[in-house]
Amino acid sequence: MRAGRARGQAAVELLASIPLLVLVGLLAWQLVGVLAAGMKAQERVRAEALRAVGASGRTVMVSAAARVPAVLPGVDGLRVRARAAVRTP
Repeated sequence: MRAGRARGQAAVELLASIPLLVLVGLLAWQLVGVLAAGMKAQERVRAEALRAVGASGRTVMVSAAARVPAVLPGVDGLRVRARAAVRTP
């Protein structure tokens, strides 16, 4: 009799876990977007720093920002900023 009552419970548990799995997937994809934006900002800072360095003995501060693509609601204005100081000998 017990086997008859528990029949189909695995399907119900699977259906209950689907929203959680979708949320975890969306959070992981948002993290990928943040990391990609961070790498893009770092690349921009390096390129601008190389262009800005001219006279010797000068210290140049360079900063850049990259927009993070929004996957989740509420993170539309998220930006990743990078900053670098370059001092030439």
